[in-house]
Amino acid sequence: MVNQAKASQLARAGFDFWQAGQLEESVEKYREALECADPNHYALDGYHGEFAAVLATLGRDAEAREQYELALAESLRQDSSGYGPGVSIARYFLSEHVLKMGEPSQALAIVQARPENASRQDWVLRIVEARALWALGRREESRKAATTAVEFAPTDQKRSEIRADLAFILDASAY
Repeated sequence: MVNQAKASQLARAGFDFWQAGQLEESVEKYREALECADPNHYALDGYHGEFAAVLATLGRDAEAREQYELALAESLRQDSSGYGPGVSIARYFLSEHVLKMGEPSQALAIVQARPENASRQDWVLRIVEARALWALGRREESRKAATTAVEFAPTDQKRSEIRADLAFILDASAY
């Protein structure tokens, strides 16, 4: 039964349990929240994304992937243009998780499914793209994606963090 006020309270409790390291309790609260959430509520993508992160922390990768997929689907439902930051964030977390699961081709497909004229805010997706391409042995494309991520990062600090994170790609020899 839909009860959005209750869903919001349960999701908030799930988040609090997650932050306190009480992951099993968090799982239960998120499950309950999703059972009574309004299917058209603006925060539904966030509920799925947070729940996915909890499941991923527990090592329940298949369940986490399903929740990340639901978060992306909900983000796309709310922003069918696919240009908004919510879609980019959902796409990032799903692709990052899939890459962690050892599926670089799938991660690359998720990242590259964005609109043709993607915005500069998609720099986070270039990070996953660079790692996925590297894992697939596509070194030059990987280097280009890594360079784009650094170039489009919003701050000097973020550029420095990305350079450090992707140094194995950026500093690799061409051969």
